[in-house]
Amino acid sequence: MNNKEKADEYYKLNKDKIKNIDRPVYHFTPDIGWMNDPNGFSFFGGEYHLFYQYNPYDIKWGPMHWGHAKTKDFINWDRLPVALAPDDEIRGQCFSGTAISEDDRHLLIYTVHNAGKEEQAVEIGNAVEYKSISNSPVIKVKHLPKGFDGIDFRDPKIWKEDENYYCIVSAKNDRGLGSLLIFESSNLIDWKYDGIFFENDGDYGKMWECPDFFKLGDKYVVIVSVMEMQARGREYFNGHQVIYFIGDYDRESHKFIPVEKGKTMDFGFDYYAPQSLYAAGKSLSIAWLHDWGNDLSPEGSKWCGQMTYPRVLELKENLIYQMPDNIIKNHYENEYRSSFTLEKNKVYTDKNLNSRVARLDLDIINTDAGKCAIYLAADDRYNSFIKINMKKKSLKFSRRFSGLVKDAIDERKIDIDIENGKLNLTILLDRFSIEIFVNNGKQVLSSRIYTTVDAKEIRFIADGKMNIKICKNDIVG
Repeated sequence: MNNKEKADEYYKLNKDKIKNIDRPVYHFTPDIGWMNDPNGFSFFGGEYHLFYQYNPYDIKWGPMHWGHAKTKDFINWDRLPVALAPDDEIRGQCFSGTAISEDDRHLLIYTVHNAGKEEQAVEIGNAVEYKSISNSPVIKVKHLPKGFDGIDFRDPKIWKEDENYYCIVSAKNDRGLGSLLIFESSNLIDWKYDGIFFENDGDYGKMWECPDFFKLGDKYVVIVSVMEMQARGREYFNGHQVIYFIGDYDRESHKFIPVEKGKTMDFGFDYYAPQSLYAAGKSLSIAWLHDWGNDLSPEGSKWCGQMTYPRVLELKENLIYQMPDNIIKNHYENEYRSSFTLEKNKVYTDKNLNSRVARLDLDIINTDAGKCAIYLAADDRYNSFIKINMKKKSLKFSRRFSGLVKDAIDERKIDIDIENGKLNLTILLDRFSIEIFVNNGKQVLSSRIYTTVDAKEIRFIADGKMNIKICKNDIVG
């Protein structure tokens, strides 16, 4: 029995130990064990495929496999056999990578991590079984230019252009800074180094991980997950921070040329390693809804790690707007619409709004209030809240009273647009997460919560008059 088969056998024997009530309803999680980065997010055979960094044997990071699932609606997932396992075909752990579809072939490229050295390998499959095209990695340390040594050389992003394959890989240079190196191949086995695609000038942390590269509108986008990034003002809060750059791609020189500084992809506590795909006329992105710096898993958990709900990406004035994919509407129930006016310092509740698994769409029009707050997943003991300062044009999200029992980052404040007293919010509530989309997705905040699922009240309060229109849709699996 190889390591893939051992992992699948362990999964079959243990997956039923977790009750459905102990999981999110519509945010993807592993059936058991640990999950981190999304891998190989792709569209193949008429379905969406998601691979992920996976340790089936513990709720902590460990021997890295690639778990695998597919879906048509991002809520109902079919679990497939483990795609990659450490030491099966090539010695080493299976770190992150990407995938592309090519006719009836599904191509995976990933990092082999062995004794501190990292190289890139390719497997080809049919959406169930995958086999290596070589008995060793195909993009090797020997391909690296001077100044790079194969330590921190990982997370390949692959695409096909004309008749050739191209791949950018994150690598740390001899100054300790992240660079994206580009490689080229005609057959997936023989690769050549084409140069430095894009590099960190020292303004954006140190090592760059999990690069993504794609066209959005009439521009190109590079997304990197940055390690050891210092905050500036109200941006780049997390030590592990996801940043995007808008720019152009020079095909002849194989270089990305940014047109502006890097921008924060998500302002919440928990967002890392996003991957994109293009299908059905739209660009979609999914990310790990977690953070390396805060272990918040409740005692006795059998799984750890969840993904954001997939988002549609749009480019507007060199900003990426993100909103939940509309396919979620197929899982709405109990639509409820209401309009009401908040009176000064009076708590407003409506039992028809109460829910723990729902989408909320709010239009807020201020009359004379300076501040307002929205309490989610609330009861007399617990809550997570959004506090809006209309005059200072700021939004704060807090999970301080969500049930945390460990010292953790629990509040985050950002600057927002409020024009003529108007603000738009979309909120995705699930049992163990809150995703907040501000002004049609101009800014997003993603966060885990581990609040008892019985806390489901939604409350409002303001220090003056404020009109609110709200639509609530419960979400069912």
